Amino acid sequence: MKRRNAYIVSGVGAIVLFVAFLMYNAQPVPLWNWIKLSDILTIVGGLMFVVPFYSLSVRIKAQEHAPNPWVWQLLPVIGMFLMVVGLLIPNDFVSLGSLALCDVLYFLGCVGMLMIFVYPFGSVNDEILENDVDERAEDAGDTAKYPKTK
Repeated sequence: MKRRNAYIVSGVGAIVLFVAFLMYNAQPVPLWNWIKLSDILTIVGGLMFVVPFYSLSVRIKAQEHAPNPWVWQLLPVIGMFLMVVGLLIPNDFVSLGSLALCDVLYFLGCVGMLMIFVYPFGSVNDEILENDVDERAEDAGDTAKYPKTK
């Protein structure tokens, strides 16, 4: 998927997520037993939003030979699965005191999908440092060619 198309699909997914968010306070529209229309819209919108970023991330990290491919290839997929399961099971299915199992699955899913954006952990700082070093080297090259006169 090209980068531009990925952004379009993610944008549509964000709009679907917003519609699902607006439906949470409205009268629930049940589809099957406990599954509501807002749940389905959240799942579809969330996957439309995340999957393009995941595919771009995998492509870039594979090109750069990022370490531990299981972290950036497998954990986000497991995270997406856990989020879908967390949205589909009812809130009162299993309760761990004040926490419901669906909330725990949803949280673990979010943590798994973070690997799309933050792994390898120092990569964002490395890119910023590389850009800074390149800019300083260009500035130093310009002053070497054209020394400042007094």
